[in-house]
Amino acid sequence: MKNIDLIQDILSKQQGADDFAVCATDTSSYELFFVRGKLETVRKSVHSSAQASLYVDHDGKRGSASFGLDESADAEEIKRKAAEAVARAKMIFDEPYTLPRDGKRLDAEIPSNLCGKDEKQIAADIAKAVERACTRKDCGINALEVFVVTKTTSVRNGSGVDKTQIKHTVSIEAIPTCDAGAQSVELFEAYTFGSLNVDEITEEIAARLDDAAARAKAVKPDFNLECPVILNPYEIRTLFEEIVADADYARVYLRSNLHCEGDNWQSEPTGDKLTVTMRGLIEDSPNSALFDRDGTSLEDRLIIDGGRIVAGYGANRFAQYLGQKATGALGCVDVECGKTPTAELCALPHLECVYLSGLQVDLYNDYIGGEIRLAYYFDGKTRVPVTGIAMSGKLSEVLNTIVLSKERTVLGGYHGPQKILLDKMNIF
Repeated sequence: MKNIDLIQDILSKQQGADDFAVCATDTSSYELFFVRGKLETVRKSVHSSAQASLYVDHDGKRGSASFGLDESADAEEIKRKAAEAVARAKMIFDEPYTLPRDGKRLDAEIPSNLCGKDEKQIAADIAKAVERACTRKDCGINALEVFVVTKTTSVRNGSGVDKTQIKHTVSIEAIPTCDAGAQSVELFEAYTFGSLNVDEITEEIAARLDDAAARAKAVKPDFNLECPVILNPYEIRTLFEEIVADADYARVYLRSNLHCEGDNWQSEPTGDKLTVTMRGLIEDSPNSALFDRDGTSLEDRLIIDGGRIVAGYGANRFAQYLGQKATGALGCVDVECGKTPTAELCALPHLECVYLSGLQVDLYNDYIGGEIRLAYYFDGKTRVPVTGIAMSGKLSEVLNTIVLSKERTVLGGYHGPQKILLDKMNIF
């Protein structure tokens, strides 16, 4: 952001403020928009913004207030908003804490095979990869949007932090459509990658087109299904994000966490024992970062080991409140894989969930479940698409039965088993 030096200078001199911080982002995006395979729009967008915060120590407490700025903000606007922020901060009575301190300047780029590549070529390669997947009769991509993004994030504060990181990502939004049945069936897919693998994109889109065709002929079973359930990356990610969030320092400090350090997530495991690490960097993950918006350098932390909680993690402020070392706001969940190959996992009768209305995980009510819009039921011989059903289970019991695939994948901030199998789920 061009005026970050001006923002820093004004904040550092603001009367009544004891400290300051500013997080600025510059985002450049090259975008393609297709309708039924035809390129309709090409767009280049650039956006800069900043979030500024001022801190006021008063009455034995610390108050803070933030405000947003864009690149057009001049000195007068910054000064006016800063003065207003000081006034608001005086009405906040948080326990005292200090901002991250670091006298070393950092300028870095998140590792990715996108670094140094032409954005127009990247977008074209993605479009071709999607096109190669469209081989099914009566099925295709109704709409496709491709985004090639470069984001630069800079954090500065009054305690010496001066860090900048550059991140490259690509995003795809696609609507796989099948017109083979009495009614057209549309699915929605959204992906964000921290690196580019065109073959994987082709495979993924082809699989989703297969699902659209299956959804067109899926029916509700006329008998009760009693079998284990297999989940895929979207739902697996949701499950583990909910589990590890329970160990976040903010939840622990506010006493809204369900489990404490030393407690077991798995009381009597009959399947695989869970081992989960929160990380700052994971290869190919778009959530990878070197530091968080406070400027805290990210530090990996083992959270669950053999099904037992061994540590917490979290950002600067709540780490101080708990007397712990801050790991920073870690964005990548790394789940250790199991020893069971996917083929073996899928060889026995099961229900593989492909599309849910959203996996519901409620730690405090010990619940896991969801409405199933598309799944494949395998009775040991035949695999058929089904819909119109739901599932539910007692989370504490279900986690004891979990079996993790040997193969792994990356989806957003999740890195771990490609599939998991859960038993003791009620299907209705």
